[in-house]
Parts: sequence; structure tokens; C-alpha cells
Amino acid sequence: MRLLLALTLLLGLAGCGPSSPDARLNQAIADFQNAIEERDRSAVLALLHPEFTAQDEYDSEWAERTLQLMFLRNQRIGVLVTSQQTDIDPGYPERADSSARVTLTGAERFIPNSAGQYDLTLVWLDDDGEWLLRSLDWQPVR
Repeated sequence: MRLLLALTLLLGLAGCGPSSPDARLNQAIADFQNAIEERDRSAVLALLHPEFTAQDEYDSEWAERTLQLMFLRNQRIGVLVTSQQTDIDPGYPERADSSARVTLTGAERFIPNSAGQYDLTLVWLDDDGEWLLRSLDWQPVR
């Protein structure tokens, strides 16, 4: 009985420590997807690195304007991730690279009236324990 109590206490204390970089990165990715689906512009922008770029030419101001337009056009937004690969760089553990194939849908009401499938390439940087999106590139799937 004492052994069971000691193991329970030990496991409980182990769970109280800081989360692993992998767990924090996976949470940031999930938060990014949820913020888009919930149309929460401020939550999306909070996950962007101060030096964020998209397609090597757009910045966070562009992202803010694009999100605003997308959220105005669509009462409902769906993000379906059909494949994803994320790796933390072993030589530079503050950097992670992700690739994903996603389908984005938008709807004014209940039935989606727009959809597109994209291959995404994302670079994440660990900024004082918080993973932020540094760059985003995409190609439409044909």
C-alpha cells in the first residue's frame, strides 16, 4: 500500500514539472489550428514570431489583414490536417520544422462554399519556452 502511495505521489510530482519541448510544440500547433477554426484573430497573431514571414515576402501585418478578411467572409472555417510531420532540429533545439497537408474550408452558413487543399511548410522557434511560428510557406495541391 505504501509503495502504491509513493508511486502515485512520484508520478504526480513528475507531471508537475515543465512540459517537454515536443509537448509544448504539439500544443502550439493545436492552438494554431483551433484559433483559426474559432476565428480568433488575436490568438492566431499571438502565436506568430515577431519576425514572422509567409512565402518569404509577407509579414505579420499581412497575416492580420488576411485573417480579418478570411474571418469576415466565412462564419465557419474548417481545418482538416490529413498528414503532418514535425521535427525539432537536434543541432538547434530551439527550431522545429513542420510539413502538413491541410484542407481549408469556409462557409457563410452551414454548407462550405469554398475549399482548398495545401501543402504547408512551417518553421517554429522556441522563444523563452513558447513555440512561435517563424515562417509559413504553402503550395496548392493539384
